[in-house]
Amino acid sequence: MTTVGPASAAPNEPLLRLRPLGLGEVLDDIFRLYTRHIGLLCANGLLVSVPTLLFQLMSGSATNLGILINVVGSLSNPQTSGTLRPLGPPNLPLIGGGYLLLLILLPVTVGAVSRAGIDLALGTPVTVRSAFARVARRYWALLALTLVTALAIVPLLLCFPVAIWIGVRWVVAVPALLAEGIGPLRALGRSWALTKGSWWRLFGILLLVYLLQSVVSGALGALGFPIGLAIPFIPSAVRGAIVLTVSTAAGALVLPVVYLCIVLLYFDLRIRREHFDLEQLARQAVAPPLAE
Repeated sequence: MTTVGPASAAPNEPLLRLRPLGLGEVLDDIFRLYTRHIGLLCANGLLVSVPTLLFQLMSGSATNLGILINVVGSLSNPQTSGTLRPLGPPNLPLIGGGYLLLLILLPVTVGAVSRAGIDLALGTPVTVRSAFARVARRYWALLALTLVTALAIVPLLLCFPVAIWIGVRWVVAVPALLAEGIGPLRALGRSWALTKGSWWRLFGILLLVYLLQSVVSGALGALGFPIGLAIPFIPSAVRGAIVLTVSTAAGALVLPVVYLCIVLLYFDLRIRREHFDLEQLARQAVAPPLAE
């Protein structure tokens, strides 16, 4: 079989099961995709998490977190509590600039892992570089999609059930935009049409996956606290940076699970409503054989 790029490149074998999936099969496919391409997916997750980590480090969060860790460590030794530094004031200009940078990079954050997941599911050769390059070509469409979604849902958080309902109806908009090459408003419309009549099923699957992701990410991220607390004679900023780095890395390693779930649900909805499985079988039937 012909290979493309380094070892992180995906094979040409489509990984979609061309039939509607139950909950167990969705979870099994997520695990199968993740474990088979863990290097590619984790590399994407880590790269999109780096800006958030840098923002936390530059905004003073590491120093304040390190001071709080020192406070916890001093509880067993009250004599040292008087030597602890107070929490520093927030650097508002730096925090504002950091949030602006995160907004600028938001399309890459929401699109990179999804793009890789789409290519893996369809058997398209993909590397970290190709996934980011394809997302960069849809940058403005992704930015518009995320801004429209945020502007529509954030005001509805006062009525939380309505916000959740709309969020589930729009959940496959990003895969639709990337896989079909359509614009942001049409992607929202596609998601709304595809999810019609499937709200409770989608909500249950997404809730379960989010809970699993949160538990695993939290458990792995919590390892940073005993590490930061155990290392002696280091500044508070370094102590906090250790904890933040471990926590961010743990979240990045588990982040692809959620995006893979959304991508698989997108294709599952198309199979259920649009006979996408027959379309893919027809394409495979006329495709030339792979070179050995």
